[in-house]
Amino acid sequence: MAKGLLTDEDIDSALAALEGWRREGDALLKDVPVTPDSHGWLTEAVMNEAAVLDHHPEIEHTSDGIRFRLSTHSAGGVTARDVELAARIDHVLDGAAPDRG
Repeated sequence: MAKGLLTDEDIDSALAALEGWRREGDALLKDVPVTPDSHGWLTEAVMNEAAVLDHHPEIEHTSDGIRFRLSTHSAGGVTARDVELAARIDHVLDGAAPDRG
C-alpha cells in the first residue's frame, strides 16, 4: 500500500461520519444540488479550503449542481487529507445552508 493511503476500513469509518459522501473507485464523491448562480462562490469557498490543505479537488459543474471528487493522486487513492477536505467542504455547505432552527 502506498504511503498515506487509507485502508478500506478507514474509508468506511470516515464515510460514516461524512453526510452525503460516497466512495467511487479511488476517490470520495459528493453531489451537491445548487443553482447555477451558486456555483461561483461555492467553488471559490471550497478552493480556499483546499489551498489551506495544499490539495486540489476536482470540481465538476453538473446540470443539478456541483460534484466534488477527492483523491490524492500522488498517493494513488484516498488519504486522510481527502477526508479532512471533505469535512471542510461540509462545513462550508453547512454555513451556506439556510437556518434550520
